[in-house]
Amino acid sequence: MVKKHPLLAALLVTFVLMTFTGVAAEERTYYLNQEWVKIWINQDGTIDLFYNISITLDSGLNINYVLIGQPQRDFTIGSAKDQYGHTLTATDVSSGSDYEVRVNLYTPLKAGQTIWFTLMTNVAHMIYEDTQDNVGMKFIPVWWPVRVQDLRVLIVLPSDVTVGQVKTLLGVDWNGTIMEEGRLAIFFEKENLAKDAQYPVGVSFPKEYVQYYDKQPSGLVAFFQKYGAALLTFGFFIAVIGVVVYVVRKKPYLIPKISMETLGIRRGLTAVEASYLLDMKPTKIVTEILYSLLQKRAIWIESTNPSLKLKIMQPFQNKTGTRETPLRYYESDFLRAIRKDGTLDEEKLARTVTYLRDAVEQKTRGYCRRDTIDYYRKIVAKAWEQVEQAGTPELASKAYDEQLLWLLLDSDHKSRTQTTFHDRAFEPSPFWLWYWYGYQHYHPNPTYKPNVENPTQSAKPPTIPGADFANNIATAVENTSNNIVANLEKFANAILPMPAAKSSTEPARHEASCVCACAACACVCACVSCACACASGGVG
Repeated sequence: MVKKHPLLAALLVTFVLMTFTGVAAEERTYYLNQEWVKIWINQDGTIDLFYNISITLDSGLNINYVLIGQPQRDFTIGSAKDQYGHTLTATDVSSGSDYEVRVNLYTPLKAGQTIWFTLMTNVAHMIYEDTQDNVGMKFIPVWWPVRVQDLRVLIVLPSDVTVGQVKTLLGVDWNGTIMEEGRLAIFFEKENLAKDAQYPVGVSFPKEYVQYYDKQPSGLVAFFQKYGAALLTFGFFIAVIGVVVYVVRKKPYLIPKISMETLGIRRGLTAVEASYLLDMKPTKIVTEILYSLLQKRAIWIESTNPSLKLKIMQPFQNKTGTRETPLRYYESDFLRAIRKDGTLDEEKLARTVTYLRDAVEQKTRGYCRRDTIDYYRKIVAKAWEQVEQAGTPELASKAYDEQLLWLLLDSDHKSRTQTTFHDRAFEPSPFWLWYWYGYQHYHPNPTYKPNVENPTQSAKPPTIPGADFANNIATAVENTSNNIVANLEKFANAILPMPAAKSSTEPARHEASCVCACAACACVCACVSCACACASGGVG
């Protein structure tokens, strides 16, 4: 029997703990701001993929490269560039059935930094004959081991294909259509994908619009090739079951239930996104985001001078919100701009505005901008109507809370509020942190203090005279915009200008501008029902 030495055991335990502590300290935490892809379907049966991926590293080891899976083994790498115009090294690192491109970053991405880059590839054998005498393609954007805030796919169809000829996967309708260089393009969009989440999309169209495509056995030929041995062994009953299974597996492309007119109105934007379209200044856009977070009870403002000092509420400290109250991409970005001491990081806050601006530009590309702006101005007008037509102070106060973010977009917000409430009181709720923030910090003589952590335990708030309420909310909004950052010049200089469209090189397009600025790893199948063998994304 070997006698255990206590000192040796203690040293061993210490070494193991130090090792695991070191590993934990180096754990990498990152997320994708955007994963956008533009796909051109070519006459020769290939597709060109233009990727645009934005990654933020929160903590841990630096990111030196990004792995982007490819749909097929037969692909050709074009060019890769980052947001600063640096040409990046892109190499084929495929292994077995994992088809991947490794894109080396120009400089390592460090904790607290964000980078976006583009990659162009050409992939062969992508368009296949489907089961309805069309040709089609199924596409699954890369799935990542982290969260993806904004996923978009734009598929540019061959020349002369019309909307009525296009079908999509069962249950997956497009979000919109545009014309791209005289060609119809179909747009898909998904927000806040969980880690490893997959989002398949697909298109089908008449085969006469492409010269080359891959064929596959279809109908009874394919069925007997796959199930012939089973039929001979198990007889007619198994054959019947096999036919049912085969028919179910071959899910057809269906005509989408919903489509949007090209160059129509871009509906569906939030009030914060509409604030950019309505030409609000960057500080006011940030103020709008702040009030949206106050409405969700995600933050509390602890002080206002010389600049705001914020506190992230416990349920939202993961920066993604709760199941009942999820956060939008710009709200999560805002929370990441809050330093540990509660102040705001001007550069990160500027990136929040930049990402919001770029997202809105891409969402509205191809739509009529003038009509879209008029549409959201009408929404602001309707919001005021709901408040003004409310029959009682209680209903008017409730309507004001519900429409708050839209009301703040009105340049005449202050006087409109004064007019609406000049002859009726305002009845706030203890849950309305947006109001109690202003009341506590900008009211000359605050007499009420809500229980921020647990508003259900707050006393009933006092009724506020309409004039006092109007002055208080106007003062709070104005002062918030003025004090949103400590260094306004640093904030303004950190807002990146709109990126200019860059030309791509071989193997694909002469021009790579697109509705979604673009990007993704993809996985493509011969038909709707086959399995994809696409590598997931990763970093190193």
